[in-house]
Amino acid sequence: GIVGAHGFMAEYFTSPAEFLVEIPPALAEWGFLVEPISIAEKAIEHAYASRSAFGWEPESALVLGNGSLGLLTVATLDEEFDRIYCLGRRERPDPTIDIIESLGATYVNSNDTAVPEVPEAYEPMDFVFEATGYAPHAFETIEALAPNGVGALLGVPGDWEFEVDGGRLHREFVLHNKALVGSVNSGYGHFESAVESLAALPEAFLGDLVTGIHGLDDFEAAFADDDTTIKTAVEFGAYEER
Repeated sequence: GIVGAHGFMAEYFTSPAEFLVEIPPALAEWGFLVEPISIAEKAIEHAYASRSAFGWEPESALVLGNGSLGLLTVATLDEEFDRIYCLGRRERPDPTIDIIESLGATYVNSNDTAVPEVPEAYEPMDFVFEATGYAPHAFETIEALAPNGVGALLGVPGDWEFEVDGGRLHREFVLHNKALVGSVNSGYGHFESAVESLAALPEAFLGDLVTGIHGLDDFEAAFADDDTTIKTAVEFGAYEER
């Protein structure tokens, strides 16, 4: 369930129609991707809102994390930014790296380049999207940002104690006009935007991203953890257009 709630595998459910977002029949098989895409949509909206006091024209973006959410975000950001980077821990050959590069983005290996080193190794980032849940990234994000840059935090880590240079971070916010926003639980408009973004994604990308759709009789396979698994889903029943 969601945040420990039960009932999300019910055979039937009801919902007020005004809370439902229509998905075109042609996208029905990929409908389960709308929610994660909506997360990226909301983060981008929050980033622009935080810069509303002046004309913010971002060009570069860094996505932290090359899991399914990170890859969907890279694909979604393509229309917003000229240059996109995605940081991960995997070594080549790896299917997620292939997807990143097929989207025209640059893969950053965190084993070689830590987040604070990204500006020198590549360029300072106008926007950083954190999708790892690795708590230190929340503060390292600030060091990766360009002046006027925005970092969006999506991960939800547990309690985690570590040292940071608070004075340095304070100066980065004040002297370089940087900002951090947190984002969770998309609204209706973000889901609508997500459907539009999903419709624009290449079919080949979706096929590479979703590495398995399993029935209830084989649901364990959806939770397999290996180097080839990226995004999986459990199908409760075949879609039938009505």
